[in-house]
Amino acid sequence: MAGDTTAPPPKREMKVLALGLFRTGTYSMSQALTTLGYANVYHGLNSMGNNSDWAILGNAADATFPSLPTYRGPGNEFTRQEWDGIWGSCEAVTDVASIFGAALVKAYPDAKVILVERDYGKWSKSVNETIITSLWGTIPNFFVNVVEPLLGSVTGPANRKMLLGWANAKDEKELGANLRAAWERHHSEIRETCAATPGRLLNYKLGDGWAPLCEFLGREVPVGEDGKPLPFPHANEATALRQKIIDQQITMLKKLAGNMLPWVGGATAAGAGWWWASSQGWI
Repeated sequence: MAGDTTAPPPKREMKVLALGLFRTGTYSMSQALTTLGYANVYHGLNSMGNNSDWAILGNAADATFPSLPTYRGPGNEFTRQEWDGIWGSCEAVTDVASIFGAALVKAYPDAKVILVERDYGKWSKSVNETIITSLWGTIPNFFVNVVEPLLGSVTGPANRKMLLGWANAKDEKELGANLRAAWERHHSEIRETCAATPGRLLNYKLGDGWAPLCEFLGREVPVGEDGKPLPFPHANEATALRQKIIDQQITMLKKLAGNMLPWVGGATAAGAGWWWASSQGWI
């Protein structure tokens, strides 16, 4: 746009790929990497409502997973330049990046890789209670099928594509059935892809604290003003995720109401808002 003086984000070198799956302390890891001085550490929570990010991630899913009906076909994998379209200003990535783990290990050959493996039972329970229920069900279906198309949003559809493609599933039911196989495949692929470069991969365990992470990255353990080591970040990601989803849904309904007011007096949008609020037990 003429007269737009907004500067593009600075180009940075990707230094760390934290490829532990979503719901393995990725938010805490993103905060830890930020504390260690890495710039613009990417986590999916920070991009809720950023339609351009999710459009790129949806396209990345189309380029990566053959099981998707929208698959671009062999030979059309995402290029380094395409990945840089979303992460070119980041020195580290976490969370949703893990879905494309093996591809990113190849795309950023100089980046170090951190892999957090959580107990499958605890992990799958958390995924079902937070992520899957936020993407499938009466309320999520209403937003994905009605609200988002009216607003031109692709956040929900992109998230669904990414999960289904990653799990080689065609629907929510098959996603649940394939979850363990996808979990196992993820860890084996990351380890196999990193095996060609000894010392590139850190198998990190939740609760290990700063020492192994800092040794691997060549950073000093961060200390506070009292000279004592800072506590390792421990963020409540599940609570933050739920709140982000609620905030985004409210924002969408407000925007939909504003868009529809000139045409139908807001009746449809208000009705949709009333239905959603009542389903949440607010009225």
